[in-house]
Amino acid sequence: MTAPPITLEVIGHVRSPWPEKFGIPRQSGLTRGVEATIELDRERIDAAALRGLEGVSHIWVLSWFHQSVAQGWRPTVRPPRLGGAARLGVFATRAPHRPNPIGLSLVRLIAIEDRTLRVADADLLDNTPVLDIKPHLPWAEQPADARCDWAPSQPEPLPVRFDPGAADALERHLGHEQLRRTIVETLRWDPRPAHQRGDLEREFGVAIAGLEIQFCVDQAGIRVRSISARQ
Repeated sequence: MTAPPITLEVIGHVRSPWPEKFGIPRQSGLTRGVEATIELDRERIDAAALRGLEGVSHIWVLSWFHQSVAQGWRPTVRPPRLGGAARLGVFATRAPHRPNPIGLSLVRLIAIEDRTLRVADADLLDNTPVLDIKPHLPWAEQPADARCDWAPSQPEPLPVRFDPGAADALERHLGHEQLRRTIVETLRWDPRPAHQRGDLEREFGVAIAGLEIQFCVDQAGIRVRSISARQ
């Protein structure tokens, strides 16, 4: 017997500082203090659906990897954590190229403003469709014996420094302290593709919060070369 089709409806969208996939944190929880919002569809989601959520500190966000759909799925992928060379089955990873491109992110809930949720520590592309929201239950979802052999611990972050010109450009922006935090928290985890990390001469560009950030990596860490308005 043929199973009936499954229909999913988008309940809202993410607004985050990252308009492109390059530069997005590879896991939620890495960019401490960087804020985003989840704007729920006011016509579909009644405010009553959020009742009691104010008593929850962290939420699971189920999302749709909308920019990966056209590429299809891959049974094996190359996790950046393993240098981009070793292959693992897609179900052993968090890669977006899945049979059903559903994302799962644990984020900190800061505030509820009508049908908009202010969150932090997300790893979500701007305009990502949201499918569902669930409360995180720490007593049930943090088993003491949990392990992941190929990624046993958090990666080591790199120090981030700004060239004088980049620092001056940053100072001219309103809310520059929060913007600086967003840039540092994005870059310190080294967003470069794994196969390009040996090239210390190469310069990269990443879009963050309406700005174009040019950076390179040297022996001392991440070096922000310039900051300009995104064209």
